[in-house]
Amino acid sequence: MSDGKKKKDADKQIKTVKNPEKASKDTNVAPVKHQATAKTKKKGNIWSTITNVIIVIGFAISFGSVLLPPVFRNTLVSTVDVIVSPLSDRVPFYIIVMIFAIVVTIFSTIIQKYTMDWEMITRVNSKIQALSKERREAQLAGDKTKLKKLDEEQMSMADEQMQMSIQQFKPMGFIVFVSIPLFWWMMWFVTTKDPSAAMTFPMLGTHKLLDVGFILQWWLIWSILCSFTISFVVRKALNVGMQISS
Repeated sequence: MSDGKKKKDADKQIKTVKNPEKASKDTNVAPVKHQATAKTKKKGNIWSTITNVIIVIGFAISFGSVLLPPVFRNTLVSTVDVIVSPLSDRVPFYIIVMIFAIVVTIFSTIIQKYTMDWEMITRVNSKIQALSKERREAQLAGDKTKLKKLDEEQMSMADEQMQMSIQQFKPMGFIVFVSIPLFWWMMWFVTTKDPSAAMTFPMLGTHKLLDVGFILQWWLIWSILCSFTISFVVRKALNVGMQISS
């Protein structure tokens, strides 16, 4: 071994002795990282469990209000009425419908923003659109080889499409948890407590909210109009569902 190499090895040993704390830190890097990963994974599992519980409860409320005896739906309505009655005693029903639309829209938009992987959804949608375009071109050109290749690519995307469907389905459990009880309360209120409630619609005149117009009752039409309008504004403001630029 040359004198230069011996000298370098000796210097390394001296530095290690002079800096035992640094050497100790280097040996502890892996355990610290492992602990951080385990802690993050544990938090992720807890959040996943809470999310699944809320989703199950949400769909249980949704199906239970339709399939179970009326007492279940009446309990939902009574619970909401305790909360809403201070407001419903002071403002018209159509204003309450608008307030509900605002609450549900903001809640659902925030849930979608933070529970859905929009980058993945945008990526998969872009792939699907590109495949559809290539398929049309191949069909027009009669290119059977290209069509076969595109079929194989589409089959390979099955897992990604399934994941995208799960991402889109997940927020529904949170949304129905809030929206279904409010919906049944509105139906109960307008049919039982204030059946004569009316509203003037621009260019459509004044109508009782229980009357039918365009297939649906007017209170439902008003609720849908409020939801669509407010949803557009809120989603635009929070940039939810927008295309994510690459």
